[in-house]
Amino acid sequence: MEPVLGFLTVEQWLAFLRIAVGLWWLESVRHKPLRKFVSGQMVNWVSSLADNHPVPAYGALIKRTIVPAATWFPYLNLAGELAVGIGLVFGIFTPLAALVAIFLNLNYLALAGVRPTLDINVNRCYQCEQGQNLMMIASEVVIFATGAWAVWSLDNLLGLF
Repeated sequence: MEPVLGFLTVEQWLAFLRIAVGLWWLESVRHKPLRKFVSGQMVNWVSSLADNHPVPAYGALIKRTIVPAATWFPYLNLAGELAVGIGLVFGIFTPLAALVAIFLNLNYLALAGVRPTLDINVNRCYQCEQGQNLMMIASEVVIFATGAWAVWSLDNLLGLF
């Protein structure tokens, strides 16, 4: 295939996108204050978002799901973000990593980004989060739909997919 802009092929640009999105997921893990995150910060924030969610039934569902699992759910969240980041950066099990990434972003979008909470002070950044999650979903759909693991990936090296 001919290079685009005389630099990279389409497959290489897609791999670049895959790696960039993966690095963003790894940054999502890295920037969290991990001790605080797993010892209550995440559950407290999600609980306050649920209490102030513009769709009370959805807020109640989230609260019933997260609060009883407060001891292990933050670890599950971190593990999911870390697995997605590693999967996309290294291109290992890339279709699965892209689907999990889409699932995570859809959940983050539904919880914190679709509409402002009833009390705007609970999540002042909802518009920023909405844009970030929508762009991540769009990128992840492209990664999944175009086979962005065709080059520069362990999937390609190992003959997977």
